Amino acid sequence: MPRRFRKIAVSATSAALAALLALGVGLWVQTRRAALAPNRRYAISAGSLKEWKAYGGTWEILDGAIHNNSAERGAKLVTGSSRWTNYTLQADLRFDGNHGDMGVIVRANDEDEGVDAYRGYYAGLRTTDGTLVIGRADYGWMEARPMAMPGGVRDTTWYRLTVTSYQCWIAAQSQNLTTLETTWAVLEEHPCVRSGKIGLRSVATGGRWRNISIAPATFADYQRIREHVAHTIQPEFPKREADYNRLLPLIRPTAPLTHAPARPPSPPAANIHIGDLLNLPHAEQSHIVLRGVVTLTNPALYIQDRTGGVLVKSPAPHGLNVGDVVEVRGRVQPSLYSASIYSNSIRLLWNGTPVPPISVTPAQAASGAYDARFIEIEGRLIGDEMAGDGSQKLTLTDGIQTFRTINAHRQDELPRKIEVNSYLRVRGICVLGQAYTQDLTPFVVLVPSGDDIQVLAGPPWWNPWHESLLFAGVLIAALLIQIAYFRFHRWKADTITRERERLAHDIHDTMAQGFAGVGYQIQGIHKIVASGDSADRNLVSEQLRLAYQLVRRCHEEASRTIAMLSPASPPLQDNLLNTLAEAARHISGEQIETVTRIEGSPAPLPLRTANALLHIGREAVVNAAAHAMPSRIAITLQYGESYVELTVADNGQGFDYTPDKAGFGILGMQKRTRDIDGSLEIRSAPGRGTAVCVRASLQSRSIFHRLRKALHERTFRQAAP
Repeated sequence: MPRRFRKIAVSATSAALAALLALGVGLWVQTRRAALAPNRRYAISAGSLKEWKAYGGTWEILDGAIHNNSAERGAKLVTGSSRWTNYTLQADLRFDGNHGDMGVIVRANDEDEGVDAYRGYYAGLRTTDGTLVIGRADYGWMEARPMAMPGGVRDTTWYRLTVTSYQCWIAAQSQNLTTLETTWAVLEEHPCVRSGKIGLRSVATGGRWRNISIAPATFADYQRIREHVAHTIQPEFPKREADYNRLLPLIRPTAPLTHAPARPPSPPAANIHIGDLLNLPHAEQSHIVLRGVVTLTNPALYIQDRTGGVLVKSPAPHGLNVGDVVEVRGRVQPSLYSASIYSNSIRLLWNGTPVPPISVTPAQAASGAYDARFIEIEGRLIGDEMAGDGSQKLTLTDGIQTFRTINAHRQDELPRKIEVNSYLRVRGICVLGQAYTQDLTPFVVLVPSGDDIQVLAGPPWWNPWHESLLFAGVLIAALLIQIAYFRFHRWKADTITRERERLAHDIHDTMAQGFAGVGYQIQGIHKIVASGDSADRNLVSEQLRLAYQLVRRCHEEASRTIAMLSPASPPLQDNLLNTLAEAARHISGEQIETVTRIEGSPAPLPLRTANALLHIGREAVVNAAAHAMPSRIAITLQYGESYVELTVADNGQGFDYTPDKAGFGILGMQKRTRDIDGSLEIRSAPGRGTAVCVRASLQSRSIFHRLRKALHERTFRQAAP
């Protein structure tokens, strides 16, 4: 293909790739923008809830609206993306009854079953006090001050609820679609939940939602609601939102209500809820009838419905079990947070299932909102004691609030021994009465059985005992390191001392003796010259020659010793065999035949090893020439993969060798062998000659081996007499 066409093809391919890349980036940006800025209207009339996920409740499509016909606490229906940030959610809603609250959720995350089991914000209407409610949920509830709804909140009226979430502001607007009366509220929180899904939520009531829509929000959308509010509010009152259905009739907004609803009449004494007991007129407290589920039978009888719990005092044994549905008739005695019923008539209606516990924090339980209710709470164990009546009392804390639990064991159940500082989850009845708290803690949890105490985590490792052990271990390790440090320095000093001794011996055996010989020769020459006898010229010449040879040998020994102390390798390791042969010929002269042989592949020798082999070989040659009267000396140098071996063998008369009768020369060879971590073997017998064999390793020894060797030598010296 011509070059011009190739360029055109490359350009076309590049343009196509660029177009595909731009298309992909555009699609990604559009998808990202759609995810962060939703804009849609939910077609409820289609009758499908497949885009929604329910957490409790009974949800269905009814007459073009989403209907929850369950009055359970905290029913939620969630949809959308957790990446949605700034948006406006609008929905019309209507109550099915005159009790509870309902509304919408924005920026929801980590949803789960439970009244406040999510992270996000909620805005809705409440019938008990006729207010617009707004607050923050984080597996707990923090509610801002409620705003009064003009005309109250009624179960036959549709209300339009608009909630705008922009940055860290949550603005809510509620409008009565019949009277067009409106109220507003703005919540501000720093830090805040920045993004999340949307949802529908009701507490203790059923209801309907229609005309649900969501659109991107701007600052102008937030400002349209903000301009009707005097000031923003922040979450406060850390309680469960559902409990405001009972408590907040006593909490009114600071601003006067122009259309405050009239207080509803008291419910009939024969058809009331437990949550209404505190608000009963005095005349109606003498005789009431209510129903509930048994939550505790020992040490006292507690029953509970969806509005609260109550203590039932009865002189007759009841024989009930947890989960039974009963009807109680009796007289009410209100207290600060809950009530007690003095009853002579407890009738079992049917056998039911135990109610699930309400998950609360110690601070929420201490507020009194859960008095006489079945709760689930967590804390770290700081005390465990057995009371005189056989009950087990645990003291727990979450770091801020301390509380106690009382477990009245059954006769067939032994108390559990739990380690202090374990993290526990306990289930039981929350009680604030002084008979149980004894003014020691704000509240007490009456635990039905040992199975309601769950150990979530054992005690942390960092307790005083383990910290003491760790400190002792560190101290011992420091002492051992110090001892090892001093031992190392002492070993180093001993090594230097031994090296100095070895050098002193080497200098004494070589240069000192050579200089002594030179001195003797010079002294003899001086005597001849002083006598003036010219006939002794030849003798002077011979003595000068001998003195020259001694001086030369001393120079060689000095050069070898200096080279051994320097990092450069001397030529000795390359000429070891020749040096030994020359020394043998010089010592034995022409009368003894000297034979040398090398085996294996020659390798460079460490300086210390070559010097030791030279002195051991020379000592072996000197001993053979002086004592064995051989006719032949064979010197063999063998190189292996990891060792070098020197053998000096003669055919002399031999001797009986025993290690305990070794002479000074053999002891010197043994010492030099130990210095290079080698092995020395002497084989001799009368009439069979002598062979001296020394083997040294060519691999460097580890520091541990050297330390072991130094300790062995030190022990050997200390044990020697």
